[in-house]
Order: sequence, then structure tokens, then C-alpha cells
Amino acid sequence: MEPSATRITQPWLHAPGPRAVMAALGGKARFVGGCVRDALAGRPVHDIDLATPLPPEAVMTALREAAIKAVPTGIDHGTVTAVYDHQPFEITTLRRDVETDGRRATVAFTDVWVADAQRRDFTFNALYCDADGTVYDPVGGLADLHAHRVRFIGAPLERIGEDALRILRFFRFHAWYGTGAIDTEGLAACRARADDLAILSGERVAMEMTRLLAAPAPLETLEIMRQAGVLDLVLPEASQFGRFGRLVRVENRIGQPDAIRRLGALIDGDEPAARALCQRWRRSNKITTRLLGMARPHPPVHPRLDERAARRLLYELGRERFVDLTLLAWADHLDGPDDDEAGWRALLARAEHWTQPEFTLRGGDVMAHGIASGPKVGAILKQLENWWIDQDFAPGRAATLAELDRLVAAERKKE
Repeated sequence: MEPSATRITQPWLHAPGPRAVMAALGGKARFVGGCVRDALAGRPVHDIDLATPLPPEAVMTALREAAIKAVPTGIDHGTVTAVYDHQPFEITTLRRDVETDGRRATVAFTDVWVADAQRRDFTFNALYCDADGTVYDPVGGLADLHAHRVRFIGAPLERIGEDALRILRFFRFHAWYGTGAIDTEGLAACRARADDLAILSGERVAMEMTRLLAAPAPLETLEIMRQAGVLDLVLPEASQFGRFGRLVRVENRIGQPDAIRRLGALIDGDEPAARALCQRWRRSNKITTRLLGMARPHPPVHPRLDERAARRLLYELGRERFVDLTLLAWADHLDGPDDDEAGWRALLARAEHWTQPEFTLRGGDVMAHGIASGPKVGAILKQLENWWIDQDFAPGRAATLAELDRLVAAERKKE
């Protein structure tokens, strides 16, 4: 594989971790994939992966001899993770596919760099570079990267047949890296093999869709997916495209993009739709609770809330849900008479500086006043908390206990 005339000069290339790992492998490795692609695109580099002709057992040995922690994270598929100063580096032996079924591949190790490149998904993900930053481009990824074009390596239908997730990755990478018209051959292949998506697990679909939704301007890509018949297969709940687009504009305006909030804006705004999606995608309880919190019905939020009302709503909703509903409401009113940017920003500022007050009374305090354990204890406690909220959280424990005395006395008079 011949080197190109392109070189990477970013500082991460010469940082202690990458240098130590590369040295441990005796220079028999190259950086590959996202770190090379993003360095060339002028984007932040996060995960640093390497490829090597060394077999995984030799990689493990070399790392240990260099006193670098080696974790066999996917050794059957040739992947070892080196951990240097708490930073992980995924190292994968060069591979070629022996057999694929659309979800997973049986691989054989090789020492041929071009063979490894040809089994990858998109041309700009098959860029490699040496320790000195020299870039290797076996499948034309540099030209596609500079043209902001997402293009499958080889025949798109074959690449998708190897892994159906590549359909969603095609759209995800277009949302992040593509400009102008989407690659027509790739789009046609995704449309033709869209039914292959049915074999994917909910977790894998969720991972790709969440990454797509986090892109700076994902609406156009979602529209293309809908027209291609792909979106209905993975996210049939998606219907609020106008609302979604407005939320993206609001988030970009304030610099707070959030994929889960965007998902909440995109889907049908009721709890059954949100719950069905979370079950199908096997989302965590935390994400499920958050999406359900954005589903209708929910308390109204508007930019004319005074400070007291905003504090009450913050207490009742919690900071995260309050921010979600504020931004969704702003999106609903964007470009309308209630597009009061100063008012919406003031609500968000209140949330940012909000400290949740603590209601200090507990059931034991009520029972200490002679109320037997049971539903009445909870009812009195809730009545007390509502009184405390109505007083704008001002009463301390002593004043709240005095109100408890009054409530208990009133209860006894009723008896």
C-alpha cells in the first residue's frame, strides 16, 4: 500500500499514549478510521484506533512487555484494547471476511493492508496513517472526504449484505459529513435492502439513530430516509418533522444539542408511542423516564412565567425535565408571537442556577403527632408539602411542624 502525499500534524499523534502504544508494537501498526478521518476533516479526535498485521496474541504480549495494560475485548475477532494512563486504544489485527450473515462476520486474519481496507464500510473510514502522520488511502477516501461525500467501498449492495447496520451508518455519516446530494448508488442500495434492517437488534438501531439525531442539521437526512422507506422501518413513531426541525434550530441557537430531546420532539407526542419505542430499542429506565416526561400531556411552559411560578415548576418537574419542556415549548412557538428569546433564555438560566429545596418532614413526623401508620400519613404529608410549595418554599422545619400541628388539630376536630 503506497503512501499518499498527505500528512497529519495534529498534536494527538505525538501524545504520550499513542506514541507508547505504537512503540510497543514496534511500529508495526497504523492509526485507522475515525481518528484519521476526523484529523483530516479538522474535527476533534476522540477515540484512537489502530490496525496491525500482528496477531492478537502477539499484540497482547507486546503490550505487556511494554508495561501497558492489555484487555482482550474482542480477541476472537482480533481486537485488543491497550490502556495507557486511563486512555483506551483499540488495536485490531488486519482482517478479511470469510462469511457474513448481515449481522456478524466470520473473519480470518491477514497481513495485507488493502484486504483489511476493502472489508470496511465507507471510503473515508479506510484511511490509515503511520506514527509520523503519513496517510495511506487505498480506496479513495481522501477525495470523498474532501468532497463531503459518503461512499461505500466497492459494491454498496455487497457491503450492506455483510452488515445491515451499514444502511443506518450511511445516513448517519451523511448527516455528519455529507453536503450536497447524497450518493445515489449508496442510496439506491439502502432502499433496495431496507428490509434487511429487521434482523438488527434494537440496541444497534438505537445506537446509530441516536448518533444521527445528534448531528448539527439532521432533518434533511431524516427526510431522505423517510422517502427511501428506511425511517418507517426503524422509527415509525417519527411524525413531528416540523417540530423536530424547530427544536434543532433552537438548540443550535443556544449551543445545547441533545439527541434524546430531539427524539422526544420527533415522535408522536404521547406516552404509548414513547413507551413502545423504548421497549423496542431496549432503552434504559433513565432514558425511558426522560422520553415519557416529554410526552403529552405535560404542564405548560411559556416565557411569561414569573420567578415564583418558574420555581414551583422546577420543583415539580426537576431540572432536566423542566429544560426539556422549556426547549420543546420554545420550538413549538418559534417564529410566532411567543418567540420571546429573552424570556425563554431567562427560564433556562433559572434552571441552570436552580438548587432543589428539600422538604424536611417525613412520615415519622406525622406519626409522632398521633396519626396511625397508613394512607392518612401520606395524605397529610402531601398536604403539608403543597402548603410549603404555596409558600414559595420559605417555611423552615419549625414553621412546617407548626402547620402540621394545625392540620392534625383540624383532623381531630372532624373526628
